[in-house]
Amino acid sequence: MTQSRRGPKRSETSRRAILEATRDIVQADGYDRLSLDGIARRAGVGKQTIYRWWSSKAAVVVDAVLDGFIQLPTLAEPTGTDTVEALREWLLAFHEQIGSPMGAALAQGLTAAAASDADAAARLYSRFTGPLREHLRQQLATAAGLRPTADHLAAADALIGALIFLTLSRQPIEPGYLDGLLDVTLNGLRTHP
Repeated sequence: MTQSRRGPKRSETSRRAILEATRDIVQADGYDRLSLDGIARRAGVGKQTIYRWWSSKAAVVVDAVLDGFIQLPTLAEPTGTDTVEALREWLLAFHEQIGSPMGAALAQGLTAAAASDADAAARLYSRFTGPLREHLRQQLATAAGLRPTADHLAAADALIGALIFLTLSRQPIEPGYLDGLLDVTLNGLRTHP
């Protein structure tokens, strides 16, 4: 759990109420409008109860996600024999999910948590980012026409990072952007650029 270890043992009833309140506020109002005061009011607990167990609203969001109170959209990993087409379809689906109001709110909250809390970053990486990076790396490493000695992990990071950057900076993806991203990324990996 992303929490401090001070204070008395946590009440399961209060913990559930806090995580449910967090979910409800993020879904209704987005991450920007989430506050510890609002969570406390909605959960029917004192703000000090939240501070006893979590250091920030981002830390509460991490636990709400990792404990299943907030469901991340399911995103299939890219598969198929045509690497470019599989990655293009995956990038479109990824963008649609993190570009939605709820997806953007979660991307903002989870990024804020990872940036400010090493434990949250490690837990999120282990559960979500790490497996996705590894899947993309393996797909690129085994794709026909791509250099097996290329840095496939760097290419996977470029694909994931570009979409997260645009989402966090609230930039639209222009037509053709994904094709350009794939072109730039994959051309550096080709056996005959």
